[in-house]
Amino acid sequence: MEVAIIPGANQRNFGVSAKQKLYQYLCSRPAGADAGELVGLLLSGAGSDPELGARLVRQLIGADPNFICDADTAQWRLAQSDRLRVGLDQAEFTVVDLETTGGRAGPGTIIEIGAYRMVGKRLTDTFSQLVRPHGGVVPRFITGLTSITTEMIREAPPIEQVLPLFREFMGDRVMVAHNAAFDFGFLDFEYRRIFGIGLANPVLCTLRMARRFMPSLKRRRLDLLAEHFGLSQKGRHRGLGDARMAAEILSIFLEMAEKMGITRLDRLLDDHHRGIAGRRIERHVPPEEIAALPHAPGVYMMRNERGDLLYIGKARRLRERVSSYFSASVSAKTADLVSHVYKIETRTTRSPLEAALDEARMIREMKPPYNRMLKSAAPAFFIKVDLMDEFPRVTLSTKMSARRGVMHLGPFIGRRGIEHSIRALSRILGLRTCGGKLAPSEEISPCIYGQMGHCTAPCNMSIDLDGYAERVRRAVSFLRGRSGPILGELARSRDQAASAMRFEEAARFRRHLEALTTLAHRATRLSEVVTENNLVIVTGEAGDRAAHVVLSGRLALTRHLDGDEAATEVREFVAANYDRYKMKAVDRGELEEMSIVARWLRERAPDEGRVVFLSGPHLEPLALAS
Repeated sequence: MEVAIIPGANQRNFGVSAKQKLYQYLCSRPAGADAGELVGLLLSGAGSDPELGARLVRQLIGADPNFICDADTAQWRLAQSDRLRVGLDQAEFTVVDLETTGGRAGPGTIIEIGAYRMVGKRLTDTFSQLVRPHGGVVPRFITGLTSITTEMIREAPPIEQVLPLFREFMGDRVMVAHNAAFDFGFLDFEYRRIFGIGLANPVLCTLRMARRFMPSLKRRRLDLLAEHFGLSQKGRHRGLGDARMAAEILSIFLEMAEKMGITRLDRLLDDHHRGIAGRRIERHVPPEEIAALPHAPGVYMMRNERGDLLYIGKARRLRERVSSYFSASVSAKTADLVSHVYKIETRTTRSPLEAALDEARMIREMKPPYNRMLKSAAPAFFIKVDLMDEFPRVTLSTKMSARRGVMHLGPFIGRRGIEHSIRALSRILGLRTCGGKLAPSEEISPCIYGQMGHCTAPCNMSIDLDGYAERVRRAVSFLRGRSGPILGELARSRDQAASAMRFEEAARFRRHLEALTTLAHRATRLSEVVTENNLVIVTGEAGDRAAHVVLSGRLALTRHLDGDEAATEVREFVAANYDRYKMKAVDRGELEEMSIVARWLRERAPDEGRVVFLSGPHLEPLALAS
């Protein structure tokens, strides 16, 4: 194989960028990597010739004191990683827990820092300090969770005074925390703001370690892990108390690691940087670039080394969403995507709704390969009733239908509870659950559900068309929000069965009542029949606002509100199209936007947009005012 030599300045530029790439890679590989692995990062195909790979890497970094090659293993590592080549019994850790004013990092949002120093499994020194947040007020919810009150922090020092002391306490030890991404995010933000450089300590996360060492354990919250191991939970939701629990759990995991043959700190860190499927996260995007991303909603585009588009996603907060891809807890598919990403572009939007609409449009137009493999959000489910069928069913689907007469209720997130609810509703009303069109005949033998009395068996004409239609009408009435009659009947049946000492029957009625009560509560105004949504969504802030007109569930118009003329245009559009859209059949091309709008209405935060409901074709002039 021939390798082209880049002359002059180009050769020097290649050497510098290649060194940076190897340096960043070896930062996450304190135990080292062989030459074939390193050259594979730089030159496609070169790793297939081990002798050539070894020569290339030695020529590139052999004289650089930042890199060391182990003569026994032929693996390269960073010189700074030598301090991590110690046994776990001598490794030094700082176990940290923060209490904050909320879930998003910002200036002065830390209200308490608790930390333990450890050497091996031994706890040594402690650090505990309340911090006065910017604004000087602890939110009521945080007080209820942590017992930290505004009065307690009134005389506490600000983070600008506390953080230098904590940095000295932590030193260059390995930082450990439970769900370390949270604590690291807050500390890294304040490090960059106050010191001008981010937090550079190696990081271990006891939550990720729990996933790796205890895969059969379903719930891994800090207090539940402490309960599982029989540890004290004293001081829960306070900095030092949670740090102590995390430190004791770390001691247990260190013992587990040693039994698995991981006896050195660098090897533990090396193992820790692998994803949940055991795949290493190969990172080519510097942390500084991700830290510079905005907190705003928007769309992000991931590209490979050649600039080819790989993946398009949306985010409520771009920085948090993009940084989550570089977590060690990602799936194998996500790890494969990240290993090819060299550049991330972002476009901010006025709201998450616009981000979702832009994402869908861009994916349709550009067709990035990884969007077929990865899903950026949990699926949304719709309850469907085909009212054009003579004997309708109540079903659950992730897709909307363009056929006339199909009622869609939703969206709902989480399949199990909704499936349980619609099964209970169908059973109570005797609606069929079998698929396909029916051709009723007295000669048909009903299925097991009909024989058990769970279905009225329209297939063998046990119920006529009018009788079945009345039951469907009651189901539709329930799904539209008039749940009182059915819930009342269930409650009376439960009580009668209990009075007659038919306890199994009473328990069944109670389970049905609970399932349908939950469904009734979830079927709120923003989750009713999708095609009955008539509203205007106003997004953005003063000076940069947009109106999104939704008629009969469809996104009919999006208009930038750049003046009185635009507002007049929106009002005239509503007046001219309100009744027309009620009569207009749904086009298949409208389904995706209908689903996006319905889901946004279900999940939106109070500050993500203003919703103006329409009860007719008239839109008040003040409704679009800022």
